[in-house]
Parts: sequence; C-alpha cells; structure tokens
Amino acid sequence: MSICYVNGSYEEKNSAMISIQDRGFNFSDGVYEVMSFFGNQVINFEKHIKRLEKSLGGLRIQKPLTNYKSLELILKKLIKLNKLDKGFVYLQITRGSSSRNHLFPKLSKPNVVIFTFTAKLDKKLILNGVKVRLTEDLRWKRCDIKSISLLPNVLEKQNAFEEGMYESWQKRKNLITEGSTSNAFIVNRNGFIQTHPANNFILGGVTRDTLIEIAKKNKIKVIEKAFSSSDLFSSKEAFLTSTTAQILPVVTINEKTIGNGKPGQMTQVLIRMYNELVKCQIHE
Repeated sequence: MSICYVNGSYEEKNSAMISIQDRGFNFSDGVYEVMSFFGNQVINFEKHIKRLEKSLGGLRIQKPLTNYKSLELILKKLIKLNKLDKGFVYLQITRGSSSRNHLFPKLSKPNVVIFTFTAKLDKKLILNGVKVRLTEDLRWKRCDIKSISLLPNVLEKQNAFEEGMYESWQKRKNLITEGSTSNAFIVNRNGFIQTHPANNFILGGVTRDTLIEIAKKNKIKVIEKAFSSSDLFSSKEAFLTSTTAQILPVVTINEKTIGNGKPGQMTQVLIRMYNELVKCQIHE
C-alpha cells in the first residue's frame, strides 16, 4: 500500500483523485519539487523550500501554506506512513481547478499533491561514470522556475536513453546550459570547477548549490560561467548533479572521451564531501 497526500488528506495512491479541470492537467500551470530523505530527515529542506517559493512567485501562484514548518511535518508523516527508510518525496502545487480558460481564475485554491517513491542508482555509474550527448536547448527562457511543463526535458532524456547514454546536456549558442534532468559541471584546464551561472537559463539545482558551497568552504575554486563545447572537450573532468543522482562522473560526451575516460580525482573528492554533508544532516 502506498499513501499520498492530496489537499489535506492522506489517501491510498490508487484511489486518490484530482479534478480533470486542474490547471496543471490542462496548462502545466504548476510547480514541483523533488526532495530526498534518509530515515525521517528531508535533505536540504530549507533550500528546496526557498526554490519552491521562487517558483510559486514566478508563476504568481498563491502559497498553499503560510507556514512551511507544517509542510515539513506533512512530509515526515507521509514518510512514516509509507514505512520507508530512504527515498524521495515529490511535491506538486498547481494553481487549482477551474473551467478551462487561459486567464487566471478569480477564485481558486491551489491543489497540493505529495507522494513518495524510491529509485535505486546503479553504483557502477558512480564507479565507471556515464555517457552524455549534446543537444540544442529548446526550452523557454524561464528555466529557473521549476515548472511541471517538462516536455522538452522528457524528449531529450528519452533520446539519450535510446542512444545508450545517461543524459542530454543542452546548449544555447554553443554554451552548455544544463542537462535534461541535471546540472552540468566541468573541471577546466586550470583545475577549477566551472558551471553555468544561476540565471533564467538553468534551474538552480539544490545539489548544484550545495556542491558549490562545499567546494568554496574547502578552498576549491568555483567559476560560475557558461562553458562552450570546446571547453568541455578540453576539460580535465566532467560531472553532473541532481537530487536523485547526487553527483555522477561524466566520462564520455558525444562519444568523445573526457580526460582519461575514468571518474576524475576532483569529482571523487566532491562525492565524498557531499556524502559527508548528507550524513551530518541525517544525524542532526
């Protein structure tokens, strides 16, 4: 039995319902967050909430909860009801249900749906690294909003899978923005970590931001500046970050080997540092 949360009620997932007039269903008019948890501890909760508030504000959707402490309690209760030791929480907030009209409804209450899920990451991906392909970035110009409108991401993730690769890294004017489900990093020729700045062309990933904080705290230089395809192919290392994958080494881009074709030393150091941070949060 899997329990989810829908607009104030805890329900069995297979019997939970939302109106077909939900604006998320009709217009992708909503936002979402994916958070990881270990035990009863939601990892990087404050950062996820900060981004959630930004996304809601960007789409002018009213906050369904005035106190996000209550949201944390809801998440922890949901984790407990599902009897999971670790996994992920998916949270979706839409503008609400109303007659189909592009204009915002005058009276509507946001719909809130939350559920848990598990996903196992193959440890071989961490040990051996992953392959990535490059593609043009076809998304809109407000990628900083974590909107549920993800069709370009879905198509590029599928294309990568069908080509035997883990991910697609997207580019605008030959500058890498981010992956379909991840943020993109390189260790450049000077040995510095480099990634696209957090602006409207990327989603500022929580794992991305956390990794940058860890690196700076440990005196590792980070440059938030877009890198080109040539910068990528001449880099010493490459890696990606996301909530579900955490940090994964990238060893091949478009069938071209990065570095020596193995997970780089800097990437491995960052993985260890990130894991230590997660352990500290679990035992808080």
